[in-house]
Amino acid sequence: MASLALAALWPWASAASAAAFGAVAPVNQTEALRQIHAETGLGLFATGARGALYRWAPGAASATEVARLLDPESPLAGGHGRVAARRADGGLLVLAQGRLQGSKGVRLAQHAGLLVLPLAVIAVAVGTDGRQHRLIRLEPDAGGHWREVARSAAAVLPDARPVQVDLDGSGEGGHIAVLAGPDSERYGHAVLGDGIEATQVLWLERHALTPLRQMDLQAPYVFEDTVLRPVKLDGAEGLLTVRSGPQGGQLALLARDPKRADALQLRALGDPVGGRHRWLSPTTDGQRWLAVHTPHIGGVLHEYRLDGDQLARRALTKDVSTHLIGSRELDLSVWLGSKLMLPSQDGRRLRVFDAAAGFAEAASVALPGRVTMARAWPDASAVVVLLDDGRAVQVAA
Repeated sequence: MASLALAALWPWASAASAAAFGAVAPVNQTEALRQIHAETGLGLFATGARGALYRWAPGAASATEVARLLDPESPLAGGHGRVAARRADGGLLVLAQGRLQGSKGVRLAQHAGLLVLPLAVIAVAVGTDGRQHRLIRLEPDAGGHWREVARSAAAVLPDARPVQVDLDGSGEGGHIAVLAGPDSERYGHAVLGDGIEATQVLWLERHALTPLRQMDLQAPYVFEDTVLRPVKLDGAEGLLTVRSGPQGGQLALLARDPKRADALQLRALGDPVGGRHRWLSPTTDGQRWLAVHTPHIGGVLHEYRLDGDQLARRALTKDVSTHLIGSRELDLSVWLGSKLMLPSQDGRRLRVFDAAAGFAEAASVALPGRVTMARAWPDASAVVVLLDDGRAVQVAA
């Protein structure tokens, strides 16, 4: 197996917390990296540009190559002791208890997210005609092969990133929320990786993927987003997303409709950013709601709060950005407790704001390249940052 040595790297989950805040440690790599993922109990994973999967085990200062022939453009996912990835041939790869497992008879969509559940993986599958993508549930058989056991009836975004959320407050783990109703005609902005936007939100039962609740947007509006962000709301959970239309994007809070058991409602809306094709990039730790307005041209961070059926906002700071035009990585920020770490407008500094101090800026860390992805270590002792040239660095928290 190949190995990647880390220069000046503190062993994670132990000495990382002893490093000076903001200290940057580079990774000595044998190839450029395209995806990174940190998983509790398993360590750090990265996909190389040539499709190798690397793992830094807990306490280790070097990485081991654990798999090959992955798709470097599709995100990694983890949970419940597993890590999941899309293979270059479109199949599913799962690392479970140190063993590699694959799928049979499925073709997963490139760029779409994976959701790892205790007994299954939720994924987006390509339709038989190469279009009309569907959400599917895969489970392992007795031989460890992952097979499709359920499929949504409705089409979802080709690059959707499903999430699990408890919209009814049942306390039973929740079900699957996903952006659906793909449309390429209503809103020709195309800055999130393609020109296809969602017109529908589905909340699907996690086993059979049958509809529990849904909401449809009427023209000319779309959900200009790929992921729905769960937030605490009224004893249950709601979803933060972006609704876009003739006046640009606006933060939208979705929730269950108390009058209809099968419906979702727009619980509250923020004011539009202003101007067609202006967008905002949300970020949340589940309790605090923020968004960077026009992250591609100026980048102003705003904090939001619920005020009746409105989302009131206040500007916090300028010169930040959490998205690159054309990228499907929509949130380059990282939350570490009350600290919010996000890139500067040029992406070459990591700015740190303290929510406990009214989002006052606590630090600004220079980076040797532009941020394209960022993930927190499982123990919150550091942030791993992927740069535009494929290098990765760690920033001590």
